[in-house]
Amino acid sequence: MAQNIKLYDGKDARKYQRERTQKVKDLNKSFDELDTQAPEFITDENTRILYEYLAKQLNKSGYINNTDSSILLTLVINLQALQSAYKSLDEIGAVYESKGLIKKNPAVDVITNTTTKILSASTALGFSPASRASLINLAQVDSEDSAQKLMEMFADDE
Repeated sequence: MAQNIKLYDGKDARKYQRERTQKVKDLNKSFDELDTQAPEFITDENTRILYEYLAKQLNKSGYINNTDSSILLTLVINLQALQSAYKSLDEIGAVYESKGLIKKNPAVDVITNTTTKILSASTALGFSPASRASLINLAQVDSEDSAQKLMEMFADDE
């Protein structure tokens, strides 16, 4: 398994870390930035504000571009669904009674499903230290032996 390399370009970073981080940023310059305007179909004001804030922050990072917009949309839509489900859970509880039967509040399943999607989208966008570090693999695409590395990654070892 490949070791995740730290993606960091601060003053206290090592030279090779800064160089690799710069390669990721340079690669992303060939793509357009994320649109910082939320799509019109997002009608919830708080979700629109969150989308716009995150898009601006991600654009500043230099690691994310317009090809990642669907991941950002997935994140904010699932955050909105999670918030709505928590309201239902708070108002109704995890279970409720209907016609003498105890039933599970569907919000419990929504919370479970959206949490998984939120964690996945957050990781893909680099919102965890490990996922930020793994983005460095993008910087290795233009190295001389990148074709060999790709061949090794996808080789059939049988």
